[in-house]
Amino acid sequence: MVSLLVTRLGCAGGVTGPVLDPVIEVEPDRVVISTPVEARSGAANCLGNDTVPLEVRLGPDALGRDLVDAACLDGAEAAGTAACTPGPARWHLPSPERAGRIDWAAPDTYTFQVTSMCGERAFLGTFEIDVADGEVTGIEPLRDRFGESTDLVMDSAMTMEDIVEEANRGGVDPRVALDPDSTPRYVSLGRDLAQSDSATCYFIHDYSARPISE
Repeated sequence: MVSLLVTRLGCAGGVTGPVLDPVIEVEPDRVVISTPVEARSGAANCLGNDTVPLEVRLGPDALGRDLVDAACLDGAEAAGTAACTPGPARWHLPSPERAGRIDWAAPDTYTFQVTSMCGERAFLGTFEIDVADGEVTGIEPLRDRFGESTDLVMDSAMTMEDIVEEANRGGVDPRVALDPDSTPRYVSLGRDLAQSDSATCYFIHDYSARPISE
C-alpha cells in the first residue's frame, strides 16, 4: 500500500475535489501512476488547491521500481512546474530482498539529488548536494512534492559515502536498490519507516560524477 497526496493543478478556488480511480502502469523499470480528479467547470481563483490523501494498493510486481507521477513526465500537464521538482520519480519501491554490502567507490567530485524523509533528525527534505574529496561543499534545498523547501546547514548534510557507510554498518531490516552501474538509488534501515524515529531512508533522484567547477 502506498499513501499519496493528490492536488489539482488548475485554478479551482483552493479545492482539489474528488479524486477518481488511479491508473497504474507497471513498466520494466518504473511504476507510473495517474491520479485524475473530477472535472469542474466555471471560473475560479488560483489559490493553492488543497491536498487529498489517496491510498493505492500495488502488487508485488511493482517492487524494485521507481514510483513515477504521470503528470510530471515530459509533455505532461505539470511537467516543469515546482510540483515536479526534482523530477517525475517520487520514490523507489524497494525490493523485498535484504541488502548486502554496497561496494561503491565515490569519485573525487560529484553532485547528487536526494530525498531523506524518514526518522527524526536534521537531514530531512529534498536537496542537491555537491561533494568534493568526501566533504559537502554545497547544498541547494529543492522544493519537495508538497511545494515546500527545507533549509539545511552544511554540518547536517550527508554525502553518498555517508549513506553507503550507514547501510554497510547494518541495522534493522536494511534494504538497498542499485542502478545498473551499481550506484545506490535507494537505502533504508528500519521495519516501520513511517512510524519509527530511528528509521532512515534515502531516495537518490540524480547522480553526476563531474567536476563541480572548472
